[in-house]
Amino acid sequence: MKRLTFVCFIGLWAAVAFAPASAIGNETPAGDTAADKAETSTVAEAKETKEFEPPPGFKAKRRGKITLYCIEDSTVGTRFKTQKCYDEAGMRDYMLSRENNNRDFDQRRAVCSNPAICRIE
Repeated sequence: MKRLTFVCFIGLWAAVAFAPASAIGNETPAGDTAADKAETSTVAEAKETKEFEPPPGFKAKRRGKITLYCIEDSTVGTRFKTQKCYDEAGMRDYMLSRENNNRDFDQRRAVCSNPAICRIE
């Protein structure tokens, strides 16, 4: 039994070791790569021409070469208005965190239909 297992193992190993590399299909023809490069360049140009659009309530302000997206709101516990400004990367992080918070809220609301039972953290 051990010899049969060993022979099978050696046979499988030899088949994998001596298999041609092109049988896997990782190679692409030269014509496809040129088309892919052309598509990526047009996609990059399209992304550059499309300007970032902030969510409603944010106003774009220019500070030198930097564009900031600002919103006025009041902090909890005060009546004074504060202005919060984000650059484009910070704005994308802000929108992502809001999206995650909304998803978590919707998930809790779906799970906890009776608020008297659920423990909200």
